Amino acid sequence: MNKHITPLITILTSISLWLIFFNQLPDQVPMQWGFDGSVNWYAPKWIAFLVNNGLFILIYLTLYITPKIDPKRKNYQQFSRAYQIIFQTILIMFFLINLFVLFTSLGYQLNLHAFVPILVGLLFIVFGNYMQTVKQNWFIGIRTPWTLNNTEVWRKTHRLGSKVFILMGFIFMVIPFISDKLMLPVILISVLVVVLIPTGYSYYLHRKLN
Repeated sequence: MNKHITPLITILTSISLWLIFFNQLPDQVPMQWGFDGSVNWYAPKWIAFLVNNGLFILIYLTLYITPKIDPKRKNYQQFSRAYQIIFQTILIMFFLINLFVLFTSLGYQLNLHAFVPILVGLLFIVFGNYMQTVKQNWFIGIRTPWTLNNTEVWRKTHRLGSKVFILMGFIFMVIPFISDKLMLPVILISVLVVVLIPTGYSYYLHRKLN
């Protein structure tokens, strides 16, 4: 039960804050921002309340149910602590995003360009820190056909992936301090690095071992 206390508190706190400030919200609430910081999607406030908190609850339920339905669910016992930390970090991230949407709607001038990259960077760093302890599963980690079919490929790929994720986390955290013109290219290159290097390395290991 203890592992559910923090998620349930964050969900209830988010719902409570939305209800407390609901009457003060404008009729249209910003839901999505472009790279230039301008809002490109508004929704009625009751829809914003349902979407933001409903998504929060859905993520919690997904993270809770997945270890029970994963074909490799027995492996979760070997990295239960890492899974709980990653689980709670993801939920706290969505809680902060909920607060950002709420308080931006209330008129507070919050810096989107700093908030999102730093938040994503912290998530990468946390995930990278615990990635090496994650065992084979179908839900979390670097899941390629080669890592899922061979424990050695999984282990070595995640050892490298851990370093790549931590590096990308620090890169994301400095994005708010670089030129706006460089922001999009840096983000795109970082995402490509995170995807391509571990994927390519897992294929290389597969070929080497076979």
